[in-house]
Amino acid sequence: MVVDYFETAGGANMKQTEMSKYLKIITAGTGILFLVLVVWFLPSVLKQMLAGQAGNAVYWGTCIFIWITAVPCLFCLVKFWGVCSRIGENRSFCRENAEALKQMSHYTLADSVLYAFFLAVFCILGWYSFGIGYLFGIVLILFICITLTVLCAALSHLVYNASQMQEDRDLTI
Repeated sequence: MVVDYFETAGGANMKQTEMSKYLKIITAGTGILFLVLVVWFLPSVLKQMLAGQAGNAVYWGTCIFIWITAVPCLFCLVKFWGVCSRIGENRSFCRENAEALKQMSHYTLADSVLYAFFLAVFCILGWYSFGIGYLFGIVLILFICITLTVLCAALSHLVYNASQMQEDRDLTI
């Protein structure tokens, strides 16, 4: 009886809608926290870390680099918002979601390349003398970018395969 209720009364769809709502709230919260981190917190911390050691050129260069690399992250959040919307429409495994995840992997790959380049410049110019925290931050961000690239690419592949299976199933019915 309980199974029949959920199958016939739209219970599965309500779960999808509710999950979509929560994912959107989390995405919006993440976006707000990310903007606070990039616009206010990181520049403030960098100013304290680099004050007197590196000079204004290194400080502003690093801030501009962070702001540039924040753009692909914001694009990822926008793409993920679309994925959340399609989940709410009970279209979790559709080609649009697979494509959005693929684009997200490209955005995070671009950030990975930029941070790998920044790490190389950092080491070549000997900026590691500014503190281990600065180096650790770059390596941590690079690790996160690479991890997100792999996760988004793998999820894109899985969602694409699931969408093909769903289309095949729909054709046979």
